[in-house]
Amino acid sequence: MDDIIQRYVLSLEWIRKKLLDMDRSIGPIMGINDWDDATCIKFGNKKLIASIDGPYTKRLVMKSALIHAATDVIVKGAKPLFALDALIGNQQDLSEMISSLKNQARAMKIPILGGNTLFEDIEPRCTITVIGELIKNPIRDSTAKGNDIIALLGNPIWGSQKERIKIARILFKTWFKILNSGIKINASKDVTKGGILSVFYEMSKKSKKEFKINEDLPFPLARNLDNFLITLSESEYQKIIRICKNYNCGIYEIGRVI
Repeated sequence: MDDIIQRYVLSLEWIRKKLLDMDRSIGPIMGINDWDDATCIKFGNKKLIASIDGPYTKRLVMKSALIHAATDVIVKGAKPLFALDALIGNQQDLSEMISSLKNQARAMKIPILGGNTLFEDIEPRCTITVIGELIKNPIRDSTAKGNDIIALLGNPIWGSQKERIKIARILFKTWFKILNSGIKINASKDVTKGGILSVFYEMSKKSKKEFKINEDLPFPLARNLDNFLITLSESEYQKIIRICKNYNCGIYEIGRVI
């Protein structure tokens, strides 16, 4: 456990400290100080959420890289508007990766509107930026409340590209229904690098609350799941259960905020 926390959380804190003064230049709603999954800024009369993820290996690009990049924006309470990509590799690899990203973009309705491409005969990689429009207010990873239920929303986004797209579409559709229904989510984060262990540690530390995890978890503790970990009151959780049932979306109670 300590190795995972060190690798995926503690080892990055020096970057936050080095960039912390950048927030003063624009005064973001969520910025370096928040160190959350995405950044939130005012843009005219709108609030935009932005996140960049990668570099992804070709293997992940061929399955679901755009979906993974989008979860950082969606879990904060925003609907993706478009994406940008940056790719490097040889002609064959780039052609295959672009075709895969285009398929994901169409399926998830997140158009790729630009980016950068570098032809090099090296291991192919891809980095993706996703921009979204905030639906209401950003859902931070630092605002869990005492006695909240800790739940996993959605099933792990695993399997073939077709399977991952199907799971992700159910998760995203359910999430937007939850947000548009006015259900109060106190804190949220997608379960990526370091799995549930890293997410528990980071959300607990930021919220200054103890997170008690159940012993009978349905999924591995340290594996990327790419679904959403949320905290909310008992009454709001019951509302979500009903929505998840209607949308055939997995929901798992995995702990409690103390």
